Amino acid sequence: MRIIPLLLVFSLFAQDAANAPAKSGTTGSIGTVTLNGQIYNQLSIRPEIPIGKLGLGLDVYLYFNDKGMYWDSWDFSSGGSAYKTIIDKIYYLRWGQPGDNLYFMAGALPSVTLGQGILVNNYANIMEYPQVRQVGLNLQAKVAGFGIELIHSNFKSATPGILGIRGSGSIIPKLSLGVSFVTDLDQLAGLPDSDGDGYPDYYDYYPDESEIWDDEAKAQDEWDGFNAFLEKQGHPLLPNSEFIDWFQDSQYYNEYDPSSTDSDPISGVAIDVTYSLSEKVTLYSQAGFLLGEIDTLTNENSINYTDKTKLGWGLVPIGARTKLGPINFLAEYRMGFERFVFNYWDRAYDVNRVSVNADGVITRESQLYLYGKLNGVYAHAEMSVMNIFTLSSGYQNMQGEKWDEILGEYTKGESNQTFLSTIAINPSLIPKVGKAEAFYQQSNVPNPFDFTPTASTIWGYDVGVEVSSGVMLMYKARTTYITDLDTPGDYKPVESIQIETQFIF
Repeated sequence: MRIIPLLLVFSLFAQDAANAPAKSGTTGSIGTVTLNGQIYNQLSIRPEIPIGKLGLGLDVYLYFNDKGMYWDSWDFSSGGSAYKTIIDKIYYLRWGQPGDNLYFMAGALPSVTLGQGILVNNYANIMEYPQVRQVGLNLQAKVAGFGIELIHSNFKSATPGILGIRGSGSIIPKLSLGVSFVTDLDQLAGLPDSDGDGYPDYYDYYPDESEIWDDEAKAQDEWDGFNAFLEKQGHPLLPNSEFIDWFQDSQYYNEYDPSSTDSDPISGVAIDVTYSLSEKVTLYSQAGFLLGEIDTLTNENSINYTDKTKLGWGLVPIGARTKLGPINFLAEYRMGFERFVFNYWDRAYDVNRVSVNADGVITRESQLYLYGKLNGVYAHAEMSVMNIFTLSSGYQNMQGEKWDEILGEYTKGESNQTFLSTIAINPSLIPKVGKAEAFYQQSNVPNPFDFTPTASTIWGYDVGVEVSSGVMLMYKARTTYITDLDTPGDYKPVESIQIETQFIF
């Protein structure tokens, strides 16, 4: 019976879309999606409603397969579940435009940069959409010459991957100062938890059953059975108070306890100064500091031991942004010190915030020991080429020290490079093509043009083909990489494919 009110919801949205202002738009889709390793059919309707400066985009959907409906996305059993269910259907809520005195985007955040980007650059909370739906916030406001910006990556989580704030203001005409603070309250919260029971899949004996995470019930049955045997034999029963002690020493027991597990936070502070040389040229300088401690291997008197070491910092003594005809161009000179990388919170952050390899759970922060003192340049350009396609590309080339696992020390003459690019073809130039976009990113590797996958590699594309008037077949693909547990040192792809037929009302 639960299907009936849901179908009524779909009908109401369709009616609202029909009565909405001419500028509003509504799309519906039928396709497939993969959730928790299972393939579901998807039926969704996505009204987009502009009301003055306010823009509202909804994504109301149903998932079903031969086993029935996927009801986890329509759970009203408690206040918290109802809140997640409702907020999950908001794709975006927008007010104004960037640069206005008040602008905010809530829901999907396709690209967010905080300040001049030394800590947060091109972050997106939609890289795992629709398997993972996050509801974030980017708020920008100007009050009496003072600017404030807020980033929250996911209101559905008590420990979002990014929580950041920035304040800025003019010191003298054309010269302004900005200060930013960013934190990830618990990197371990990024571990997948398919059944939502607080036990991440890595620690859960039953990752798809929310009420079970080990074999306590099975162990209790065995305990009770043994006591029944003792009773038949006329022997004293084992006190049930001793069950927990026995259970904790048995093969049935899950040692992981979410209530007593320490969080693993990382934070960052940045300061920047900008000077408007002209309407088209802005000069800036920025420094960023990562706050936290990691385990590092130290060699002293030929003895290796692990010690806690603080994270490092980076500096951009000079950077410039300019507009050269149709090209928006940015260039900066970078200086990084031990245990620091630029743009720590980037497009791939939600994907490699925390991962699992043969040694267990590793965070992105724990790998910062690999980077020593590095100097180099970064450049980024956005352009439209003859109305054929738009291109956005960034490239970093830094030289200096990186950690040598064999020698157990930093070695010089190493390269640390980053490449990211997005290209979108003008669909009007190709018959029947409604959309054609692709992106690629690989960060902090010796050579990103070798295209050797790492945890920082992420790429994908969207292709839409017009089947008929108002109907488009969409194919969306995303590929990330995780450690191959069967072959240490290698990475295997994690592919996300979404195929749907979109209807434009």
